[in-house]
Amino acid sequence: MNLLKQYTWKNLYSEYQPLMNSSNDQIFAYEALMRSSPKINPLAMIEYARHQEVLYELDTICIQNAITEYPFSYYHSHYLFINIFPSTIVHDDFKNFIGSLLKKFPHIRERIVFEVNEDVNEVHIWTREDFSRRILELKSYGFRIAFDDMPIARLSFERMYTLTPDFVKLDHTKSKDLSTSLEKQQLISLFLEFTDEKMRLVLEGIETEQDLLTAKQLGVPLLQGYYISKPKRLEF
Repeated sequence: MNLLKQYTWKNLYSEYQPLMNSSNDQIFAYEALMRSSPKINPLAMIEYARHQEVLYELDTICIQNAITEYPFSYYHSHYLFINIFPSTIVHDDFKNFIGSLLKKFPHIRERIVFEVNEDVNEVHIWTREDFSRRILELKSYGFRIAFDDMPIARLSFERMYTLTPDFVKLDHTKSKDLSTSLEKQQLISLFLEFTDEKMRLVLEGIETEQDLLTAKQLGVPLLQGYYISKPKRLEF
């Protein structure tokens, strides 16, 4: 099935899921998530785009959608997290793309967090010199960096140490049944030892009150998940 014939880039839009500050239950930021109409699984769209060698085009369109559909007033009070692939960051046209974004949307400076996707197909890019250089360039432009879906492994801590992201995100596999899993509680506590106010930990996938309370008790600063709020479109 030719997905690009059925679902053009114009059918894409963003929904937003909040990240909650665990200390006061206030919304800290929103993460933009790719959606399409008619509905199609975002992972299927991504895999097809990669197969057709148009993943950069898909990724940059989603970035632009996330920025334009995010209410202007929200930028003053809530950061905007936007997913991005490592292959997009090292793409030859990316620097010009970022320049055009800053020219068109000057208000996004210091308010956007690029959430670098831990895609298994692109794990080799993380060790490239141009990837590290582009991360530093993004920071110099006023963007913040988050590492998404970090595996609990030695390599993760090495990346955190060398590239110093502003946020580190753990996925739903670390939060599911957190309240009853001593092992998961210990793993999250380990990450908390390596993070601080300059590199804040985000725990995704909070789906029950018990897991929310446990995450708060552990001291996880930022929380995200369906129990807090499902993704939705935002009103201007």
